[in-house]
Amino acid sequence: MPRLEMNAQPPDLMEEAVDWLVKLRGGNLSEAQTHAFAEWLSQDAAHTAAFAKAEDFLGEMVAAVKLPRPVDVESIPNAEMPSQQPLAFQPRKTLNPWLAIPLTMAAAWLIAVGLVLPSQSSLWDNLLSDYHTQPGEIRDILLADGSRLLLNTNTAVSVAYQPTQRLITLHHGEARFTVAKDGQRPFEVKADNLMVRALGTVFDVYRKTPHAINVTVQEHAVAARLQTASLNTNAGHPVQVNIQVGQQLIYQGEKTLPQPTATNLTQASAWQQRRLYINDRPLGELVEEIDRYRMGRIYLSDAQLKNLRVTGVFPLDNPEEVIASVRKVLGLQETRLGLWLVLHR
Repeated sequence: MPRLEMNAQPPDLMEEAVDWLVKLRGGNLSEAQTHAFAEWLSQDAAHTAAFAKAEDFLGEMVAAVKLPRPVDVESIPNAEMPSQQPLAFQPRKTLNPWLAIPLTMAAAWLIAVGLVLPSQSSLWDNLLSDYHTQPGEIRDILLADGSRLLLNTNTAVSVAYQPTQRLITLHHGEARFTVAKDGQRPFEVKADNLMVRALGTVFDVYRKTPHAINVTVQEHAVAARLQTASLNTNAGHPVQVNIQVGQQLIYQGEKTLPQPTATNLTQASAWQQRRLYINDRPLGELVEEIDRYRMGRIYLSDAQLKNLRVTGVFPLDNPEEVIASVRKVLGLQETRLGLWLVLHR
C-alpha cells in the first residue's frame, strides 16, 4: 500500500485530527468530549485516516531526531554579530534546534502516553507512590504491621506509618485493605478529601476519578469523614458516616456525605477473583471497566450503543477476549487505530 503524505488529507481535517490528539494526550476528556470524539471518527472513513496519519506524523517527528543535524551558526556563543544593524531591528532568532528537538520528543511522548494509558492513570502518582500496579496487574502486599493491601489494576498508594497513626494514601485506582489490629495506631485511608478509618477488618476503596470515591465494607465497619475543616461547620449536614458490612458509600465530591446503601458483595468484590460482574448495566459501563485492565482506550460511536443493556460474568485475565466476545454477541463493527485505540459502532 503506498504511503500517504501529510497533504493527502484536507488541511482542515488534519487540523481536527491533531486537535483531537492534543485533547486525548492527558486522558482528561469529559464524557461529552469522548462521545464527540467517537462520533467524529465514525462520521467518515477520511476522519479515521486523518487521525491515523496524525499519529504517523508524530512518529516521523521523533524518528527525525536521529538524522544528521546542520550546524546553526547563530547558536554558537562566539559567533560574530552584525555590527552595522541596530539592535532594535535585528531579526528574531528561531528556537535553538538543540532545544526544539527534545521539546518535540517530549510532546510526542506525552501524546503517545495519553493515548495508551487508561484514563485514570498518572505516571507522576506512580513515581511518587510506594506501591503501584500496571494495567491488568493485581498485587498483594504485606505491610510491616501485618496488614495486607490487595491492589487492583492501575493503582498507586503511599504508606506512612507513624507512632500514632497508620496512613495509606490512595492516589488512584482501587485497593482492598485487610487491617491488623493495633490499639495505639488507627488505620486510615486518604482518597482526595475523604478519610476512611477502619473499625474492623476488611474494606475496599475505589477512587474512580479524582473526586469520585466508592467505599465498600466486606467485614465489620469503617468510619468515613470529610477532611476539609471548613466543611465541618455545616451544621445539620453529615460530614462523617459509619459504613457497615454489606454497605457501600458512593461519594461524588459533594460538601456533605451521602448515606451508605446496601450492595452486592459478590459483585463488588469480584475483581479480587479476577472477574467482572455486570448485571443489566449499560454497555458503556462494561467498556469503562474493561478499559481499566488493558493498555489503550475503547470508544463507542454513539449514545444509543453506549446505553445497550448487558449482563454477564467476564474474566479479567484477557480483556481482549472480552472485547471480542461482546463485539460478536452484539454484532458490532470494530475499527482499530494503531495498536491501542479501538472504535466500536
